[in-house]
Amino acid sequence: MEVIHVKAEEPKLLRVSKAAHELGLHPVTVRKWIKAGKIQAIRVGNEARIPRSEIERLTGKTDGRLIVLYGRVSRQRQQADLDRQLARLLAWAETQRVGKPTLVLSDIGSGLTPTRRQFQRLLTLVRADQVGEIVVTAPDRLTRFGLEYLEALFNRCGVTLTVLEAGDDQAAEHEVTDDLLAVLASFSGRLYGMRSHQQQELLKCAHAVIYPPNQPNNV
Repeated sequence: MEVIHVKAEEPKLLRVSKAAHELGLHPVTVRKWIKAGKIQAIRVGNEARIPRSEIERLTGKTDGRLIVLYGRVSRQRQQADLDRQLARLLAWAETQRVGKPTLVLSDIGSGLTPTRRQFQRLLTLVRADQVGEIVVTAPDRLTRFGLEYLEALFNRCGVTLTVLEAGDDQAAEHEVTDDLLAVLASFSGRLYGMRSHQQQELLKCAHAVIYPPNQPNNV
């Protein structure tokens, strides 16, 4: 489902008094629930702020924000795995998020690359308060490194990140070698020049180590 209008921005982190009002509780009770772990809160300076997603969880209400199903693979030859990811995500949404507005996004590109088109679109929607939940089959579908920074952003925006699988599938393991070569190519290019003889020799040696002759070549 495509987004048509950007709704007026609402506070994503509520003060205890405001959260208590929406929950129909006394602020003292809310503070006790935070201390007991019944309500998840985020520290902002010396104050506790409560994500709007927590209010929705406790009241059983939804604000109509999108559930984004996101899939990614590194290369075109992994299209079958991307199709598997999206089928898994859609099947989950059909049973676990019945009737909720859903948007499917996918990229073909390295998990080390932050400029992936649909990934950037996802972040734009998060910043516009259009997203309530992001669902992936494994954490590294979003990013190879720095997931904790994304989680901090999502928490700040009241977005839930749901991971369906452990993330140890064989296709994901193969991508690690692709990412390793990509990192090596980037740094060696800066050191020697992107088309230098030294860089090409270094990449050739690295390729031979990562993909020995007696193993299938996955590049």
